[in-house]
Amino acid sequence: MSNRFEYRRDYIEGWETLDADLLVASVTEDFVFDDPAMPELITRVTLADYMVSWSERVTSLGGTGEFELSDVVNHDQDGVLTCWEWWKCVGTPLEGAAIVKTTDDGVQLERIVYHHRR
Repeated sequence: MSNRFEYRRDYIEGWETLDADLLVASVTEDFVFDDPAMPELITRVTLADYMVSWSERVTSLGGTGEFELSDVVNHDQDGVLTCWEWWKCVGTPLEGAAIVKTTDDGVQLERIVYHHRR
């Protein structure tokens, strides 16, 4: 298995377990997370704090902190693993889509969109 698949696995596990150290260790130095609800892009430096704020937002909506991924599509080409997925926060109406790009140096980008399913 190449490093990009391991980094992607660790990135997902970091989110699932709310393990900020694992999450941050799985991303590149120039990592960017784009959440349309945030005024600025999230970087490797601000990722751990963002994880805490995300968890607090989900909990305030009645969520358990768990999320489900479905309709996952992985495309590995030219050293870049691109993953598209539909995600849902368990216990909330919050769901959306994400694209994640990972190289053998780590996760470079995650961009999400979401809405409240009423």
